[in-house]
Amino acid sequence: MEKVTTTKRDLTKGGKISSYTYNLASLSQIRKFAEAIKAEHNNIDVLINNAGVFETQRSLSEDGYEMTWAINVLAPFLLTSLLKDVVTDRIVNVSSISAGSSIDFDNLQQEKGFSSHNSYSLSKLASMMFTCDLAEHMKPKGVTVNCLDPGTVNTKMLIAGWGACGIDVKDANYEYKLATDPSLAKETGKYYVSGRESRMPAVAKDQKFRKRLWQIMTDQTGAMY
Repeated sequence: MEKVTTTKRDLTKGGKISSYTYNLASLSQIRKFAEAIKAEHNNIDVLINNAGVFETQRSLSEDGYEMTWAINVLAPFLLTSLLKDVVTDRIVNVSSISAGSSIDFDNLQQEKGFSSHNSYSLSKLASMMFTCDLAEHMKPKGVTVNCLDPGTVNTKMLIAGWGACGIDVKDANYEYKLATDPSLAKETGKYYVSGRESRMPAVAKDQKFRKRLWQIMTDQTGAMY
């Protein structure tokens, strides 16, 4: 909380920044988070689903889901459903070049044996699949939906999983580009790496698998689209 307060103070120069502290591993907290945002803002130009974790051991959320799945997959799915009516321009989902190329629907919660890298790569594949379907859902409203690899950035998560092998956080700008670049205003349902469109794994383009995943996420969160 102290870091949030300090960062807010440093960034607030002639403008207004609102900060919120909620537990994204909790479905009830996510609902309260969305209520708090809508109470203060009538519209959101850009929604960036950036929060994520890299768990080194298997643990469960208060709702009974594997923690990586709860935060990296269910949280953005539920939060976006609650904010979709006030988003006016773009939605950006943060995926990763570490995204998997296949999905085992019988092991989404890592019951067959936990692997930090497998749970993370699964979550980032799910983010791509979610992006494709959400892009179609938001087309009538004129809101674009894309996902990206944010670059190899020395975040706490990268250091935990791979070590400090990237650039400093202050130098990372791919999310900003995807959220604001006028040349990308009409692009939707796409995946970007290093600021350029890239190819998603084939499974992310498979409507049968995406439909199954969407139904699972709906059942787990109670989200309404």
